[in-house]
Amino acid sequence: MKKVWGMMVILSLYLAGCSDNEKEQEFTIKDAIEENHVVIQNNAEKFEDLMDGGTKAEHLAPMFTFLEDVKADKESKLQMTVFPKTGEPTTSEVHYISKDKTIFKNKNKTYGMPTGDIECMYIFDSNASFMLDGCKGQISTVLVIPFSTKEYNLARNEYRKLNKE
Repeated sequence: MKKVWGMMVILSLYLAGCSDNEKEQEFTIKDAIEENHVVIQNNAEKFEDLMDGGTKAEHLAPMFTFLEDVKADKESKLQMTVFPKTGEPTTSEVHYISKDKTIFKNKNKTYGMPTGDIECMYIFDSNASFMLDGCKGQISTVLVIPFSTKEYNLARNEYRKLNKE
């Protein structure tokens, strides 16, 4: 009987060790950048704080590539990962299909944003945000990527330098 109990203890320890090794590793900012996502660190407590420095945007270069594709009316996708103050990061995607059809696959539930596929007609970008408008569903305008003017200008200049070479 002692052998049976001993084997059960050893088997339990082995299985517990295996399950720890099989846990999915945490998706990091470095991982998102390596996968060419726009990165948004969200430290805002309220929606109103988003445009007042409540977020930090990094690796905006894919956004500029996406916007060039849109201007050329070329189908394109843009992924962005939001890293919240607490909780797991979420990756969403904007899929430009044609001049009057863009699909935002939103997985970010922050501030009561609707999740799932949101079909929109227009893409607006400025030196402070990337937005979709003419959207079907609960809201007509969706703030996709908030960033500061400084973040935008630094990223745009870096993007231009990289694409001159």
